[in-house]
Amino acid sequence: MKLIPLIIALIAFASTSSAFAQRANATPTMLKGPADWRFERLPIPPGFARDIPWTGYEEARFAPGMFDTSSANHFTYALSIYVDGTAPVQAPALKSFLDKYLKGLSVMVGRRKGLKPDEAQFNAEVLPRKTEANATGTFTAKATMFDTFNDGGKVSLNMEIDVLPKAEAQKTQIILLITPQAFDAPVWKQLREIRSSVQAPQ
Repeated sequence: MKLIPLIIALIAFASTSSAFAQRANATPTMLKGPADWRFERLPIPPGFARDIPWTGYEEARFAPGMFDTSSANHFTYALSIYVDGTAPVQAPALKSFLDKYLKGLSVMVGRRKGLKPDEAQFNAEVLPRKTEANATGTFTAKATMFDTFNDGGKVSLNMEIDVLPKAEAQKTQIILLITPQAFDAPVWKQLREIRSSVQAPQ
């Protein structure tokens, strides 16, 4: 099966040449590893989901096999989003972000290939996540993605989300761990290690 690298597919999404240059030339400021997980950076809101109200940027690390439907790491990746403001980001805002982001990405890639995802199925569920420290700002989520990078098949994603206000910088950092695998699958050990290593931009 021919795979479509995300770096090529997302060229169509770049709203300006400067936005593309930012992605192409970016140095990681938050997700500095793993080195074998491909790195990308995009503005927020991205070109495929301009109705997202946040402003800032995201960094992504894609697991080896991210776009291989036969891989255990299919659609396994980590995101760190850094946006303006410190207003509380709760479950409804995260749900809205996921629905707009995943729908926009699926639809725009699909349009280039003649695939039409069922937009009614983008309906993420976001719930508070219990942690040992009973921390606020921690969530789990379940969301639908259509893999229009390949054949348009439906992918059910599991997520852990951490919202970290950065009061001194007047910013908010949002870390998302994403995979179709169950929460007790071995890949979560590495995803959580990535989360532990995430930095805030200096």
